[in-house]
Amino acid sequence: MKRFTKQALAIVAIAAFAVAGCKKGSDGSFNRANEAGGPFTGADSVISGNITESRTLSPGKVYKLNGIVFVTGGAKLTIQPGTVITTGAAVGYRVSPTAAVNQIAGVLVITKTGTIDALGTPDQPIVFTTPNAPNTGSTINRRAGDFGGVIVLGQSTTNKPATQEIEGLPKFDANGNSLGIDISYGGGAAPAGSSGTIQYVRIEYAGFKLAPDNEINGLTLGGVGSGTTIDHVQVSFGADDAFEFFGGTVNARYLLAVANDDDDFDTDFGYTGHIEYAIGLKDPSSTHSTSGTPAVSDSNGIESDNDADASSLTPKTKPVYTHFTLLGYSAAGNSTLRAGNRWRRNTDLSITKSIIAGYNVAAEFQTGTETSATPGGFTDNTVHAFNTPALNPTTAVSLTGSVNSIATASGDIANPAVFIALGSTSANPFYTTANSGTYSFLNLFPSTSTDRGAVNSGNIGEWNSGWVNFTPQTSLD
Repeated sequence: MKRFTKQALAIVAIAAFAVAGCKKGSDGSFNRANEAGGPFTGADSVISGNITESRTLSPGKVYKLNGIVFVTGGAKLTIQPGTVITTGAAVGYRVSPTAAVNQIAGVLVITKTGTIDALGTPDQPIVFTTPNAPNTGSTINRRAGDFGGVIVLGQSTTNKPATQEIEGLPKFDANGNSLGIDISYGGGAAPAGSSGTIQYVRIEYAGFKLAPDNEINGLTLGGVGSGTTIDHVQVSFGADDAFEFFGGTVNARYLLAVANDDDDFDTDFGYTGHIEYAIGLKDPSSTHSTSGTPAVSDSNGIESDNDADASSLTPKTKPVYTHFTLLGYSAAGNSTLRAGNRWRRNTDLSITKSIIAGYNVAAEFQTGTETSATPGGFTDNTVHAFNTPALNPTTAVSLTGSVNSIATASGDIANPAVFIALGSTSANPFYTTANSGTYSFLNLFPSTSTDRGAVNSGNIGEWNSGWVNFTPQTSLD
């Protein structure tokens, strides 16, 4: 929900597209199931404007999104396993009729009158990605912001008295005419409502900055109801947050954030869902958000606000997080990161059975949260930080009665990998671009018996079934 200042985000127009498993089949179509080929120039299907009648996207084509594509008017967008969606031609939009024109492409918006069924499979995930070829050597072709992002809007509860308009989207075309699209969410009419399914999906190189503090994330969920299915979703190398929840009651499982610029998981406006089994991995080589003057890091594993005013409006933001693994860097001196958890602006919280390591501070409790949150909301976690204390302030009410395993000895603080005891066969649990080619979920597998963290003997198959890509920088997959 914040600015990303490390780079200018120019959404690309039509460019060379690389993707694994794409080659011309015997019928002349692009078919990822053939498991060879790429890169390709162009695509054989381009989507522009509004989808107002139900439509199905198949893996026989590579789809390009020109500008912003809205699914609305009762339409359902069905995306079949193995389908690839990427950035098409940029289109001009304005925030107001007289504002400067923004060139935007590669954004998919499911409005509250539309639904999505993006049903990938472990061996054929659906991929939203950059149209650019993989990086080779010192040549960087793929950058955060190459793709726009995915936004889903629903009619569940928020803590606002009326519906809100989602951030990051303009409302007018280049000529200053209204787009005529309702981009509001919330209102409380359907707390158990369904916006569809997003399952076995990867979103890579997303992000667009419409204005300061007004950006598109990897996956944005605004007021989405608990009848929606969200599981097995990876967001990598995004230019803002990986996952952001603006209110709503949707639950999610098996979420993976890799090398994103800002927060891995961000909640606001009264979100009250449950997220279980989630991983956030930072990369020293990726971009990182900053704020303030002088600029300081604003890149966190988790960030949560009740709202921007730190109000006491209800329902209070209270994500229920269990079995998270949030890892920063393997060594101290990480000025490009802020906190493993940043609970602020009067948010409530519940995080248990989780592992947080590699940040300067494991958890910050700020701006009302340190005194107003639920007692004991931060408990049964393994906590490492390069600074002492790891939890700030140690008197935060969320820590009242809590029992956590906290690195306090100098050796544990200096060696987070040893302290958190992750990584079978002594694999380094901390992700970097340099080690991405050999990185797997075995790096996150507990080397001692524990019920903390996202990966364990009972669910490693859920993670390791083929839908994840740790090497999007260099891979054709």
